[in-house]
Amino acid sequence: LTSINLSRCAFISNTGCWSLSDSLKFNQALKSIDLLAQVHCSGIGDEGCDRRALAEGLIGDEGWKALAEGLKINQALTSINLSWCRGIGDEGCKALAEGLKINQALTSINLSHCSGIGDEGWKA
Repeated sequence: LTSINLSRCAFISNTGCWSLSDSLKFNQALKSIDLLAQVHCSGIGDEGCDRRALAEGLIGDEGWKALAEGLKINQALTSINLSWCRGIGDEGCKALAEGLKINQALTSINLSHCSGIGDEGWKA
């Protein structure tokens, strides 16, 4: 299994998300996770993932902090699409910036249309 598409799966619980996150720590073959328009999932980490689409999601700052922790560890992830993620704010953006200070593999991040990010977030 190298790709999983969970786009628009609106009823994935946080418990399910954390279970998927835990499994990613051991599955280094998975290169693509698509969570397009994900509303309820806030805790998936990044280990072993090459691409992530979280577009249009409502993941809050705690979810972004979890993602940032994964970015600190993961060296396989090369691209993240976070466009239209209305739940990301300044604190989430700051957390992502901290993760990116350590991550050397990520070459592309899309934060277009993330209207919750203000001046403080962009400064990070």
